[in-house]
Amino acid sequence: TAQSSKSSSNTASSSNTASSSNIASSATQGGLDATQTSTSTGGHAPFGTVTSKSGECVIGNPDSSTISTEDVDWIFENRMGVNQTGNKNWIFDHIVKNKGTLNYCVRWDSTRKLSKTVASKFQAMLERQYAAWNRWLIGYGCWPYNEIKINMVGFAVKEASLLDWKDDSLGTIYAGDLDAEGVPKCPQSCYKFFDNAPKTWSDTSACKGEPFDLSLWPKQGLEGGFGYDWGQEVNLENMLQTIDEESLHIVSHEIGHGFGLPDFYEDAGKPSKDMAPAIMVAGSSMSITDTDGWMLRRGYESIRDRYNFK
Repeated sequence: TAQSSKSSSNTASSSNTASSSNIASSATQGGLDATQTSTSTGGHAPFGTVTSKSGECVIGNPDSSTISTEDVDWIFENRMGVNQTGNKNWIFDHIVKNKGTLNYCVRWDSTRKLSKTVASKFQAMLERQYAAWNRWLIGYGCWPYNEIKINMVGFAVKEASLLDWKDDSLGTIYAGDLDAEGVPKCPQSCYKFFDNAPKTWSDTSACKGEPFDLSLWPKQGLEGGFGYDWGQEVNLENMLQTIDEESLHIVSHEIGHGFGLPDFYEDAGKPSKDMAPAIMVAGSSMSITDTDGWMLRRGYESIRDRYNFK
């Protein structure tokens, strides 16, 4: 469940370091009207104690019995901080770049054959995990996206025979292109990321398929998982066993790392020894909690000025 800055595509990752109430809202992105309203249907998580002024983007502090403002601030200052603000390739950034959409390429790291019936479930599975995280962003800080749409644009396999379909109906099939460790990879030319060195998005004009933002890397026999701004590497067997469940805690946990949230293994890395359960606290929760949601909001608050949402 650790954060990992290793690339899930071909060569380099965009970052070399891994530190690891219903109120209508509107947002304007880039000067264009992008108004979206969160209704009273429970589409967003409670805004807590609102600290922003009337007419401003809604910002608040926790009023939960499980997580305090002091704890959330401690986590940001001691565990996220510069790592959060210094990287412009977070999942936040991809969602905004694509106006509410994320493209995924799958690295099928297994000798087990994958059926189209099962592969067809990956998109909905990912959308459920993102909906659970996005519930904490909808309407908060003028975040304009009420849903995150997932597109599956590619499948990378060791050999084509590991898939029981041959067409591109689930995205381009990449067969036999392996990395140095023998893992099937999605083309580097198709990997869209913000390169923090030249400070620009990667050039994907040479991509023969459709560019992807993130990789889903189901690995046979993997203990736990890894995640960062490049995507999620997860235990294949666990993912398939739970593919139809609402929350896949390993996948959702690794997505949390892609938003910049850290792991909490040692007491020294927690705001208190009795830190409330969270999906980011391994083994303490199987789903996203208030603690996770407020960490996500603090991370977003620290970088939202780059998006010009109003």
